[in-house]
Amino acid sequence: MRLLFLATLLISAAAIGYEILLMRMLSIVQWHHFAYMIISLALLGYGVSGTFIALSKRWLQPRFELVFGSSALLFSVTMVACFVLGQRVPFNALEIVWNPRQFWNLAAIYLIYFVPFFFAACCIGLAFTCRRAYISRIYFFDLFGAGIGAMLIIGALFFLAPQDALIMLAMLALIASALMGIRSTAGKPLIAMQVVCLLVLLFGLPQDWLGLRISEYKALNQAMQVVGSRTLSVSSSPLGVLSVVESPRIPFRYAPGLSINTSFEPPEQLAVFTDGDGMSVITRFDGDLDALAYLGDVTAALPYALLDAPQVLILGAGGGADVLLALVNGAARIDAVELNPQMTNLVTNTYADFAGHLYDDERITVHTREARGFVGRSKDQYDLIQVALLDSFAASGSGVQALNESYLYTVEAIQDYLQHTAPGGMLAITRWLKLPPRDNLKLVATVLQALRQMGVAEPGRQMAMIRSWNTSTLLVRNGEFSGDDVAAIREFARSHSFDTAYYPSMPASAANRFNLLDQPFLFDGITALLGNDANDFVDRYKFHIAPATDNKPYFFHFFKWSALPEVMALRKRGGAGLIEWGYLILIATIVQAVVAGVFLILLPLSRIKRSWPPGTGTRMGGYFFLLGSRLLGYRMGKAVREGQPGGKGPR
Repeated sequence: MRLLFLATLLISAAAIGYEILLMRMLSIVQWHHFAYMIISLALLGYGVSGTFIALSKRWLQPRFELVFGSSALLFSVTMVACFVLGQRVPFNALEIVWNPRQFWNLAAIYLIYFVPFFFAACCIGLAFTCRRAYISRIYFFDLFGAGIGAMLIIGALFFLAPQDALIMLAMLALIASALMGIRSTAGKPLIAMQVVCLLVLLFGLPQDWLGLRISEYKALNQAMQVVGSRTLSVSSSPLGVLSVVESPRIPFRYAPGLSINTSFEPPEQLAVFTDGDGMSVITRFDGDLDALAYLGDVTAALPYALLDAPQVLILGAGGGADVLLALVNGAARIDAVELNPQMTNLVTNTYADFAGHLYDDERITVHTREARGFVGRSKDQYDLIQVALLDSFAASGSGVQALNESYLYTVEAIQDYLQHTAPGGMLAITRWLKLPPRDNLKLVATVLQALRQMGVAEPGRQMAMIRSWNTSTLLVRNGEFSGDDVAAIREFARSHSFDTAYYPSMPASAANRFNLLDQPFLFDGITALLGNDANDFVDRYKFHIAPATDNKPYFFHFFKWSALPEVMALRKRGGAGLIEWGYLILIATIVQAVVAGVFLILLPLSRIKRSWPPGTGTRMGGYFFLLGSRLLGYRMGKAVREGQPGGKGPR
């Protein structure tokens, strides 16, 4: 039985590892929404395997070792084969809004990726069914293997590319197959196939088969279309795949919020993409701050016009752009927080010469920590806390982050930041500007609620916002803005041709002067949020802009189901861009899971005759339905309740 226990452990480790790896790989190839789908796939695989075992138990039981070994072998093979095949399905998530064919492509991906989990579950289910006398020990090794697999894949991703980690997991399943093949009386053909599989995994797989086919709509793919662009390095970790790209012929000029009348030009830059998107840049720096004068002409430089030699905390240092911004504008000391150690390593070591050994500056201290965790544990007070703009405009604008939790922009986060600002200090948050406004107004609503909960009677006296043609920067002061502060804000905006969106006692005539919009959307929205009818404004607004909290940290969720008919009617005239397609994928996946569950689990099980007392089937079915739909109920409840006027959502 020891071989069975070990084989069970290996299969369980490979299964949970594959589940996590598939989430990681599909986040790279597409976007993060598929994490929910992978969980559904794994559960479907285990459910279908249970049905298969129940229907075939009499045939399977005397052939236990052979079927276990064969299932483990097929698990190993299909892990690789189904990923290769799944990437060749012409699915484009961004077309799902207007192209019904993409729903069929999504269904094909769903069924393809379900197959490996079916074979893995057959191994575990057979062990439970055919070796009942050892069920407690089998269960122990199943759970123990799952824990090992989770730790193994996370650790492996620090050293292996995702494709290589996939081969590693396939080898684990192959070893489990070999262990059970030893005990099988008809194991010679199985052993021969195991040897062939081993040789193929080690020597016979063309590298281009396993290559990650990143969506053509991700920023990395678009950057690589530029003539002369080339990838300098790729590094992988569980936190993301970092791709460093150079474009000598058409250089990167990444300066979000740059003034239209600036007379300065950014120097050479290297682009760093996380999972093919979320571009950050490493800027060439030789110690001459005058060469970076363009950083005084961005909206994010506004707080430095009000502060003298501030102590600065930067949350999300990325490639160091915001650190340079602070240096250029006279920061006395900088604490830079970056979650991904490999990102920090690029600036500190790999491209240290290019970056001018930026992080060796004695004024700068780099912390490899999660932003909220660092702030919560810090005992320091800062003159300025700056939340960096690290997501791409394309990702932000297309709604790919709608289902993604973000604890950087919640009511509690704003309160944490303000509690770590010195008296008169500021919090500065720069966001992309989208029209009609979404996250800009949601950020203001979140800040207002945070201030009111902190006992601020007139929160409007502590806020100011300016905008360029593509970004907005919101300032929140620990204390009220003075008349001199307001004058400095107005002068900074005027001299850089930025528009003032809000400052205390701002007249409507001061809005919408340089980067002209059809209406002064931000000024009107902020004024409404500060008014007595703020709740009615939030309810009536076309997007969900109610404050985000730690209990509901979906800051990038803006879609309202009540607006769906109107948006769909406009989809051929540009309205499709207003739909957060992540929700459509979630709904499509739910429908697919229900249909697959009915046809692959419930209908086959209806052929089995049971001698249960009356009502037992209904009670058991109801119990497991409620158990399995708990997560679904939370997700859909959140989407519906938050998306409806006045909705509160679950807490």
